[in-house]
Amino acid sequence: MSTEGRQPSPEFYDTRYERPQKDWICGRACDGCPCRLGPSPAGACRAGPDCKPLLVTAPGETKGLWKCTRPADWGGTCPEGPRPDGSCCRSTPPCVPVRSLRARRGLLVSATIAASLGVLLFVLFGPARDHVITPGPLSAVHSGPHFTAAHAAAGVTDPSGCAQCHPAAHQSPAGWAAATVRLATTGTLSPANLLAHDARDFRAMDAACQSCHTPHSFHQASEARDTSCSVCHLEHQGRAQNLLAVDSTHCTACHGSALEMGDAGLLARKLDPALLEKKLSAGRVGFPVARPPEGLTSLITSFAGDHPEFRANLPGNRDPNALAFNHALHLTGPNIPLLDGQALDCRSCHVPDPTGALMQPVKFALHCQSCHGLPIDPTTPSLVVPHGSPENARAFLRALPAAYSDDAVRRLGLAGKPLRQHVSAKLAALRDRHPSGEELERKVFFGDPTPPAGRDSCNLCHVVTAAPAGAAPFIAPVRPVDVWLPRARFDHARHTQIDCVSCHAAPASVATSDVLMPAKNTCASCHGPEGGVTDACTDCHGYHNPRPAGLPTTTAAAADAPLPAALQRALALAP
Repeated sequence: MSTEGRQPSPEFYDTRYERPQKDWICGRACDGCPCRLGPSPAGACRAGPDCKPLLVTAPGETKGLWKCTRPADWGGTCPEGPRPDGSCCRSTPPCVPVRSLRARRGLLVSATIAASLGVLLFVLFGPARDHVITPGPLSAVHSGPHFTAAHAAAGVTDPSGCAQCHPAAHQSPAGWAAATVRLATTGTLSPANLLAHDARDFRAMDAACQSCHTPHSFHQASEARDTSCSVCHLEHQGRAQNLLAVDSTHCTACHGSALEMGDAGLLARKLDPALLEKKLSAGRVGFPVARPPEGLTSLITSFAGDHPEFRANLPGNRDPNALAFNHALHLTGPNIPLLDGQALDCRSCHVPDPTGALMQPVKFALHCQSCHGLPIDPTTPSLVVPHGSPENARAFLRALPAAYSDDAVRRLGLAGKPLRQHVSAKLAALRDRHPSGEELERKVFFGDPTPPAGRDSCNLCHVVTAAPAGAAPFIAPVRPVDVWLPRARFDHARHTQIDCVSCHAAPASVATSDVLMPAKNTCASCHGPEGGVTDACTDCHGYHNPRPAGLPTTTAAAADAPLPAALQRALALAP
């Protein structure tokens, strides 16, 4: 019987006709009336009679009746029964089987794999291999003839610059496969590393970096986990890329992490504090600030936001300089003499060093002596007490006859009797003002208690302590601080367009002990979102430090320590 025009059974659902393990389905499945057998495994249609009629004969008879044998699950015996010739009256017409979703998906996957392998083989063995697999152009410092020549002595010759850091760069795919096997057994791709929390391993890359940059491989003694060079110094960003410019997200990945700073604090408590001190260059005097036992572990995510106040400005800090100096008096006092016709300002005494970054120490002969000349005799201004040594000052006072004589010879050209008379007159006038030599010494070192008091005695500016009889008084050494932020950098030359008093409150300072550093918020008013000036961490802070002598290798970050998860995230988000 023909099936044309036949409607699907009401209880037929095409989703029930799924053959997930078959590659072919009946071509009539989309019409809702698929044949019950379905296609063969090879995709041939198996449509035909619904049954194979059976001839039933009675005993002794040669003729019989054909009986329908259609099974019950196919609908049972059909009412029409077999034809007289014994053929089934119901027959499903043939169709064109179609591939199942599984088969089509398999073909698509196979075609994709084949195409990918073809492209991969072309890339790996083709002439454009190096160009295709390169993630980006190298920076200028890591490319070109100079970089190649620097490595030629070590036997590495590669004009492209790849092999200097990636030894397997120009190997064949077989060499890459061998390297992958090694990594899978002992390196980054080993099961232990892949299952670890921080699986990334930068040892090989760091070894390549430190073959040239070994002195720059240390950060802090309290660093709990080491950080790879290539995490902060990103390569393949173009020839104009400045590898020294480190994005602040790499800094705050640790310094903004409570876990990383907590681990650093625990380690710092176990270390000798001397290993954590910042060493200054010879001749520099840093501001003495006690380091917290747990180290500098404040959580910092931005300069303008949660960066702590400068430690020099913490309550209770005082300038340790033993020199007495009143900034307010010298800058605003009505009786301060003019200097070259101009009132004193900060630049009158504070002169930048040759680099322009820091200020040179204030020197008496250059900045003070024009007003504080230390004359011993008002009538002889050319005769002054030597500055810098109490022993020399006392020797000068005890040799005044010779000093008067030398001054008269040099300045007036006297000799013989006129010279002796001149010296005698000077000494007589000096004795009228100072009854004894001991009294003169006392006034020079400790000042004249009777008005009008002068401004040229030693104790006006210095802490002077009386010594035992026969010895010169002791004057406390003057060691002005010239590095107020030992762990940061500041360049005065880049801030010359700003008036000094905008940052330093010198006009209101009446004591040397006043700390005149600007507050953090003063700097953040420019260096932050509001001021628009850069506030990158590396603008003020250096990352690499010299490794302190005596640091145990077990406390410093090991070369094979895993990369902190926070830094892995920062690396993934970095541009």
